[in-house]
Amino acid sequence: MTSPTSNSDFPSSNSDLPIRVYSPEPALKHPKQFFGDMFRDIGASGELAMALARRDFAAKYRQSLLGYIWAVLPVLGTTFIFLFLRAGGTFETGDSGMPYPVYVFVGTTLWQLFIDSVNGPIRMVTSSRAMLVKINFPREALIIGGMMMTGMNFLIRLCLLIPGLIFFASRDMYTFQWNSLWMFPLGVFCLILVGYTIGLLLTPIGMLYKDILMALSMIMGFWMFLTPVVVTIPAEGMVRTVMTWNPVSPVLDTTRAWLLGIEPLLFGNFITIMAVSMFFLIIGWIVYRVSLPHVIARLGM
Repeated sequence: MTSPTSNSDFPSSNSDLPIRVYSPEPALKHPKQFFGDMFRDIGASGELAMALARRDFAAKYRQSLLGYIWAVLPVLGTTFIFLFLRAGGTFETGDSGMPYPVYVFVGTTLWQLFIDSVNGPIRMVTSSRAMLVKINFPREALIIGGMMMTGMNFLIRLCLLIPGLIFFASRDMYTFQWNSLWMFPLGVFCLILVGYTIGLLLTPIGMLYKDILMALSMIMGFWMFLTPVVVTIPAEGMVRTVMTWNPVSPVLDTTRAWLLGIEPLLFGNFITIMAVSMFFLIIGWIVYRVSLPHVIARLGM
């Protein structure tokens, strides 16, 4: 499969439009040009990314009676289910150091953000398959658009999270801790970063096989119980080891700790995961750029 390269030596009827030449040479044979094209396309993707995000955001809630309420229903449903199960003595959650309703409410909100981040790039690119085959445009617009879509959904959940915390504060179950609250956006950013890195690495194969999205739905349900979302990290044992090595655990736990004003237990792991995720996000971006022409060729057959 050919790889796209740019060549300004070819004449063009419109000097504002770049000439894109397809060559049989590997895309990474000329790394300087390859990375230059990557960052140039990022800069040219903003307007299209916003349009795509608005399109998918409107399509997601169109023709539904509840509309945007569907963005918060998974959080509310999961919270009430586990509050009911815990009240009935069905399972033990461990000592979270805070009222359990606050713990599970914040945990499920952040977990839903992580799910959206993982699914974001795959869903955005898959929903734009027809565009990819027929139109030549900066492919990074799909990635940025998916990230914007994730952010829009989280802003809706903030409209539930903030009143919820105010309600808990009125019941003396929560106190706003401004000394750590300002770190909360960093935690949200890192949670999106981890999820998007995983999603971007899965995007090329996810475009070809729907099994990836279906498998993710199943895996996420199991993964939640290996993350301190509704249960705490045990003091010892194999489950503690698994939950500690889970890359989402330190990010979600630290983000919730900053929001609730408690001491994060895995802050060192948080820094490590953020650095590793940034590295693999670059790798995922490169894989996306290199593999996309091959995937598009197969989709167009």
